[in-house]
Order: sequence, then C-alpha cells, then structure tokens
Amino acid sequence: MPVILDPNDYDRWLGTDSDPRDLLRPYSSKKMEAWPVSTRVNSPANNDPSLTDRLF
Repeated sequence: MPVILDPNDYDRWLGTDSDPRDLLRPYSSKKMEAWPVSTRVNSPANNDPSLTDRLF
C-alpha cells in the first residue's frame, strides 16, 4: 500500500532522516476525496489524463 504524506512531511520523508517510520500513520479521511471514474482504468492499454476525470 502506498504511503500518503501530509505535504508538510515531504522534506523529512525524502531527506536524510535516519528513521522516518513515525510518518507511517493513517492519513485523515477528512483530507481525502473520492469520485467515480471510467472502467477504462482497468486496462493498462489506456494511459491518458482523462482516466481520472469525474464521471458525474
């Protein structure tokens, strides 16, 4: 599963900190947004920005 970082933590995650594991914590669902997308995302043959367009 990918890690979702708060933008304030980017530098620390990508920096030279010897142990940034404390950044591996649940990301607030209040900061996330979801929307329906085309089933075209199910095929690797499709690769264009419109794949993430909101359907409705």
